[in-house]
Amino acid sequence: MLLGALACAPEGGPASAPDADPSLDVRERQLPLRLNAQGITAGSYTQVYVATNANDGNPSTYWEGAANAYPNWIRVDLGSANSVNQLVLKLPTTWGARTQTFSVLKSTDDVTYTQVLAPATYTFSPSANTVTVNFTATSARYVKLNFTANSGATGGQLSEFEVYGPGSTTSRSALTQLAASSHDSQSGIQLESSSEGGQNVAFIDDGDYIAFNNLDFGGGATSFEARVASAGAGGNIEVRLDSLTGTLAGTCAVPNTGGWQTWITRTCTVSSVSGVHTLYLKFTGTGTGGLFNLNWFKFSAATASGGDVVGKLFAGYQGWFNAAGDGSPNNGWVHWSKNSSAPTANSNVNFELYPDLREYTKLYPTNLANLGNGQPARLFSSYDPETVNKHFEWMQTYNIDGAALQRFGADESDTPNGWKTNRDSVAVKVKNAAEAYGRKFYVMYDITGMNASNWANAVKHDWTAQVVNTLHLTSSSAYARQNGKIVVCIWGIGFTDRPGTAAEAAELISWFKGQGAYVIGGVPTYWRTGVNDSKAGFENVYKSLDMLSPWFVGRFGGLDGADHYMTNQWQPDLAYTQQYGIAYQPVIWPGFSWANLANGPRNQIPRLHGDFMWRQAYDLKSLGSSTAYVAMFDEYDEGTAIAKGAENSSMLPTNQYFLSLDADGVAVSSDFYLRLVGDINRLFKGQIPLTPSHPTSHQ
Repeated sequence: MLLGALACAPEGGPASAPDADPSLDVRERQLPLRLNAQGITAGSYTQVYVATNANDGNPSTYWEGAANAYPNWIRVDLGSANSVNQLVLKLPTTWGARTQTFSVLKSTDDVTYTQVLAPATYTFSPSANTVTVNFTATSARYVKLNFTANSGATGGQLSEFEVYGPGSTTSRSALTQLAASSHDSQSGIQLESSSEGGQNVAFIDDGDYIAFNNLDFGGGATSFEARVASAGAGGNIEVRLDSLTGTLAGTCAVPNTGGWQTWITRTCTVSSVSGVHTLYLKFTGTGTGGLFNLNWFKFSAATASGGDVVGKLFAGYQGWFNAAGDGSPNNGWVHWSKNSSAPTANSNVNFELYPDLREYTKLYPTNLANLGNGQPARLFSSYDPETVNKHFEWMQTYNIDGAALQRFGADESDTPNGWKTNRDSVAVKVKNAAEAYGRKFYVMYDITGMNASNWANAVKHDWTAQVVNTLHLTSSSAYARQNGKIVVCIWGIGFTDRPGTAAEAAELISWFKGQGAYVIGGVPTYWRTGVNDSKAGFENVYKSLDMLSPWFVGRFGGLDGADHYMTNQWQPDLAYTQQYGIAYQPVIWPGFSWANLANGPRNQIPRLHGDFMWRQAYDLKSLGSSTAYVAMFDEYDEGTAIAKGAENSSMLPTNQYFLSLDADGVAVSSDFYLRLVGDINRLFKGQIPLTPSHPTSHQ
């Protein structure tokens, strides 16, 4: 067992010390087993150099005893009596040479100590600055070092204090693919021939486990991959450190894959694990007759730059507005109008919130009456690069990390049509704008209305043929990555009114992961319970996602509604996703209305001059959420756009109802919601304090 969950494995050769062989590299020796420290304390310390620094896995932090107050002591508590025969002691590798004099003591009760090694002087030499102390195995719960001299300081010093016992061999890397059949110990399982070669672990029941001694996680691993198959109920793989009931680093859900040799790769998040550990993979589940099979597993190191979506704020980007004369193959008015004709009062108007058009360089005349200020009623087209550039400029200006590019529909056929050509052209413009303005973007497939017989294959074909190979979106420096993987979202999984069975969705998610993707699921509000807007039987599908983004738009209104969802949806959602190592990306929104689109009430869910949206962010941040998806950037159709909108009636056509930003009786500037979302992003990142009222000025 390890001294600490984050302790690093010994590096470099041991320095000259009693009973140490300087000719052997520590990693090449027949190492004893590192023991797990339950605590570390010292008799004194200087300034901020406390004892816990010697058990944090960071060789740059250190403990230092009080100045000129020898003896200084520091000790570890192993939690119970263990056989001990080696210490590995470290100082920061950048320090110069020094000698330290200390003795080694042991105790079973922290009261009576006996000497293991008499005082001796040990040399710490650059660049390893590591001393290995060997002695005859002895039983101890507490191991203490008593320092009496240090040539480099006025007190004892250690950056890592590692205790070992007999019984291990050379460590293996956890960051390479390991056959499950290569376990060092197990309970309850059997091996069988695998269709992918070699043997897999089989006949897994609840409570069974396999264990691997001395796996080296290096500087840190945050991702766990497992090759699994199941014709049963599926279950979970608990990743535990150093014992069957040890630290739970993560839980990876395994779904029914359709066969005992029908293999998929599950990728799950684990809390950062570093150093050398005994790894236990504990299997849990409620099924009978076998849960699942396991072929291999591996861990992946944390990326130095983190990721582009976890801890970030993205806005949905529709990019679906066309106007006659914009050069698009759609050749007419799209989304502004219920048909291809120009928007005309009391006729075909399809959108709710009128945009503020003062910064657009290309606009198109409508059949609406002039605005209240006398200006002609015109509208923009998303087909124009000038429009897309302006929107991404706003994202940069107002602190929005990036955009989820909505991709509506997909085809197995490569036969061109107007909508496909328009969609692909806008996608390239989004890529260019994201690169130009330093924003990130990822593709979000919206499966609404897709053919139930081939939707999954259509998405696969579109991704491969168009997104990757023709448009080269994923090759862009602006394309979002998380944990070193390209990001993709599938929106509509599990909704009662969207296509797809659980098996189809699971297979598509697995396919994307096989392409090296980090998969986000746009899922129903009630995904966790499988009721109301969620199909039943999708729990394992939801568990297989890297990130869950439940849909909340239109589900509640008012501050009380947000508070209700905090208690009944967001809090249990967060607890569930944390339990299973899934990232959580809740959807927040400014308000909602579709009087023109669907003859709904005017100003149906009021924005409350920003209070409604801020309350959602305030409640989510109170629960610990740091990631968010804003619906939407440019959804003028349903009145959820945060992009600049008409401030008052002077900016609206006089002969047709439209929502304006002063509809709640408070005058706000056209960029208020962009500024508000920028502040929400700062709130989620901890850059501004959590306050019940938003700090964003209305003007």
